[in-house]
Amino acid sequence: MIESIRCPNCGAIAERHHLAYLAQVKTQCEKCDYLLVMSSRSGQVLESYAPGLPCEPQHINKPIAFRLAAIHTSVGKHS
Repeated sequence: MIESIRCPNCGAIAERHHLAYLAQVKTQCEKCDYLLVMSSRSGQVLESYAPGLPCEPQHINKPIAFRLAAIHTSVGKHS
């Protein structure tokens, strides 16, 4: 069985595979390359990989002080 979940590493849509024949649960995310393989019997982690994420997302605007300084300097140039 395969279910869609949110990646615990980056929040994107990931897949969780329930592998009954191996008694394992495998969670993987293609976006950030997250991987977790656990035993479904004991809960023991068999394999894992969780890459780091950038500390500042690309879509966040600069702080207000930087924006105000940019406006102030551009106004001063036109005067």
